[in-house]
Amino acid sequence: MEIHKLSAGHGVRWFRQAIDLGTRNPKAVFGAALLLILTLYAAALLVMLPAMGALQGASTKPAAANVMAMLGWLAPVFLVVLMLMPILFGGLMHVIREAEAGRPIGATALYAPFRQGKARTLAALGLVQLVFGVASALVVAALAGANYWHDYLAAMQAAMSGLVPSVPQPEHPGLLVLFQLVFNYFSYAITLFSVPLILFSGQPLLQAIKFSAMAAVRNLSTNLIAGALFLAGILVAALIVMLLAGFASLLGSFVHTQVGALLAFVVFMGFGVIVIVVLTGGAYFAWRDTFGGQALIEQPFVGVEA
Repeated sequence: MEIHKLSAGHGVRWFRQAIDLGTRNPKAVFGAALLLILTLYAAALLVMLPAMGALQGASTKPAAANVMAMLGWLAPVFLVVLMLMPILFGGLMHVIREAEAGRPIGATALYAPFRQGKARTLAALGLVQLVFGVASALVVAALAGANYWHDYLAAMQAAMSGLVPSVPQPEHPGLLVLFQLVFNYFSYAITLFSVPLILFSGQPLLQAIKFSAMAAVRNLSTNLIAGALFLAGILVAALIVMLLAGFASLLGSFVHTQVGALLAFVVFMGFGVIVIVVLTGGAYFAWRDTFGGQALIEQPFVGVEA
């Protein structure tokens, strides 16, 4: 598969195109993003239901034991979310692709990977990310030092007890930061590129990971510029959203405190939907330009949608 060498300006174009998503079919695009969030919440809640029932029946046990039992259930919740994310991410990308092409599409097309038989491969991508994460944790532990995490947990316990903690320092802080930067870059690049390679390009899992890693190296500057723009945009937007949520909460509290909390929740939920759409759209445009995906009807940039 050919991997195009792109100029750094493509990173700016992806960001610009991503923040202008939804002009053709906002109901489908933003509706699918909201459905993605609700699906993840529902799946996590479904997995946690047995734990909630067990904890209610174990009220006589010490509180510490109940906390440990709850933490034990977080592992399957994390695993389910990790496997669902690539599937739903691919479904939202499918909605964006169809909407940008001007074809009729609805929010429920988020579940298209299940109908297309690609859900199993995409879920396996989540397991690959888990393996990468475990390997990264081992490297981080080695770079931090044998006693770092033990001392760090001791410092956290001291802080929770009201004492002044003695924060430990890793043995190789420079190498630790460098490794985390490199790992995070390739981890995100492999995920963002592999999903459309599997879903749209028909690549098997290992080939998709291979081509994603190659694209991350070939277009390093382009991807870094796009990532920096997304990160900066999210940080600025988050500050604005916090102010809006605070104002909404204050306004709603004149009616009732619960109304204020609900309005703030709506603001944060809307922000989450927009962030997911922008991130997914940017990844789709990056795949299309990098791997020569089918060029869709382009639309002139007319400004940023609220």
